[in-house]
Amino acid sequence: MEERHGPGSRILGAIKSAETMICGVGLILTTLLIFAQVINRYILHFEIMILNDLALYLFVFFMLLAAAYTTWNEGHVAVDMFKEWLVKGRPVAAGAYRVFLVLLSIVILCVLLPIAYAFMRRAIEYPEYGTLVRWFNTSWLQILVFWSLLLVLLHLLVIVRRDFGQLIQAIRAGSRKEGR
Repeated sequence: MEERHGPGSRILGAIKSAETMICGVGLILTTLLIFAQVINRYILHFEIMILNDLALYLFVFFMLLAAAYTTWNEGHVAVDMFKEWLVKGRPVAAGAYRVFLVLLSIVILCVLLPIAYAFMRRAIEYPEYGTLVRWFNTSWLQILVFWSLLLVLLHLLVIVRRDFGQLIQAIRAGSRKEGR
């Protein structure tokens, strides 16, 4: 399927680039914070609780964003061994399988989105503050869950559009081979 270069694909490319950059920085930052805590706790015997909280919050933030990133890279959509066994050598069946899995993911996500939205609204209406840093509002985690799921949905819609187009092409190619 040919790649389109309109404003929509540029926006999606920018979102993917931002997700990649943020997840990469988050991985490095979280690793450094956890490493510092290990050094503090086990070598210096001096634990800094705020660093624990910060590492936890950063980990959760970047983990949720990584869900959108892995969806874009299709890291969660298929169980490869089962797929290979089921549709090996049959491009139409492989295309139908991919479309089915992505559509199933979209349906499940659409069931979860209203729940995440309700949690987000509650988090906005009733902020919850950290135990160690009293002024730190931890409700942003619930808000982030909803927005991460929206990014996952956006990526799934792009993937299903592409996979459906590839399925149609495979069906047409199969019809032409049978028509010879």
